Formats: sequence, structure tokens, C-alpha cells
Amino acid sequence: MTDRLTTPRMRVLMSDGTCHELQALNVDLVAWDRERGRHRDWPAAQDAPFLWATYLAWHVLQRSNLFTGPLPAFELDAQQVEILADDEDDDAVDPTRTGPEPG
Repeated sequence: MTDRLTTPRMRVLMSDGTCHELQALNVDLVAWDRERGRHRDWPAAQDAPFLWATYLAWHVLQRSNLFTGPLPAFELDAQQVEILADDEDDDAVDPTRTGPEPG
């Protein structure tokens, strides 16, 4: 068993250039399920991955008091919401050696 969270990690770039590295928690995923239940026209997460990722990012930022506006305002302000791969470790060292290109 690992102690590492496996919930989605995201990187959000805002219109002012601010970049947020986020980790969704169970409370954020449950909030998505509840909100989607209120909006019968919202598709499932796998059918609308950008809506799902945007909602999760917005909820994490709301929970963290880093964004206080409604979801439509966040949709306009967020320039990019990127789900980070499970194996993407932001602290990892790039093993590629720098040096002259062959040829």
C-alpha cells in the first residue's frame, strides 16, 4: 500500500499568468458527483473531460480560497486546465544530458 494520493493532479494557467499546481481530494470529486446530479444535461466525466477537469480545478481553488468567483467566471479566466499524468513528477530530475547535438 502506498501513502501517495492517487486523485487527479492538475496544472492551471490563469489569464494573469498565475500558475497553480493542484491536487483534487475526495471532497472535490464528491462535489462533482453532486453538482452533476443537479445538472441533468451535464455529461459524464469521461464524455466531457474538459468540463470535469475545469470543475475540479475550480472546486479545489474555491476550497483553497484562491479563486472566489463562480464557475462561469473561472471558465473565462482559466487559460488552460491540464490533468497531469500519474507518472509526471514535478520534482523529478530530467535524465537527458545537455550537450552538443550530434551531426
